[in-house]
Amino acid sequence: MKNILYATDCSKHDTNTLQYALMLSDTLKANLTVLHIFSLPPIAVKTIRPKKYLSEHAYDEQLLVLKDYCSNNLKDNETDVVIKYEVREDDSVTNGILSETAALSPDLLIIGMKDEHTARGSFTGSIAKALIEKVAAPLFIVPSAKSFQKINTLVYATDFEEDDFLAIKKLLDIAKPFDAIIKVVHITNNDEYAVNDKMAWFKEMLFEKTSYTNMTFEVSINDNIYEGLRVYIDTVNADMIALLEREQNGFLKRLFHKDLIKKMESKITIPMLSLNAGAL
Repeated sequence: MKNILYATDCSKHDTNTLQYALMLSDTLKANLTVLHIFSLPPIAVKTIRPKKYLSEHAYDEQLLVLKDYCSNNLKDNETDVVIKYEVREDDSVTNGILSETAALSPDLLIIGMKDEHTARGSFTGSIAKALIEKVAAPLFIVPSAKSFQKINTLVYATDFEEDDFLAIKKLLDIAKPFDAIIKVVHITNNDEYAVNDKMAWFKEMLFEKTSYTNMTFEVSINDNIYEGLRVYIDTVNADMIALLEREQNGFLKRLFHKDLIKKMESKITIPMLSLNAGAL
């Protein structure tokens, strides 16, 4: 992993996530770009100054705000991470982040998890939902109160598909530097046929595709997929969960898709990695 992009609203409630992004970048030996999306105030710009002048002035001003914000909140964090600063004018925070992500092609995009204190409405409520559906980069969503700590246990929820192999290979970019264990889990009800055979097949195929062997494979039975996954990550004391954003329909596909990821995003207290199947 070479480049990480972190989007911030420069609020005091976002400082933990900023520090988390820096320390994660340090562990992964990646460069960090900190992004802030701003919009011009709703004033009659034509009667005052040309919009281009106001836009350029606002850009310079917001860049200083962003640099000061990072300097003040990262002064106690000593790392060798190279930090770049980007500000972009856009009336839509989501579109601004998507545009910057397309321009920079980062290996990972980090945002803070939904919080009632965030600026410009719910910064990562609707924004995270839109990014989950559209962003090409792996999306790492960090709870606003979460301080950085070593990632020992990662949970990946599988549906035994080809895309799962590609998603886990992406997940290794985070797991390997921490030497973390990846717990591959399939949540099912009692009636699913031959699920243990499917898991055995999946394990065999996965080990043919990767040399990383610090993984376990489990089947967890629960009629409610969301509750089953929530209970499982609590039981194994997971430090992070990864979900694949799937496109097709089907029993588990309907449950392991954007609605589940969005629901998890609003309830989970550990970082969550959303991988878009269309971008693998």
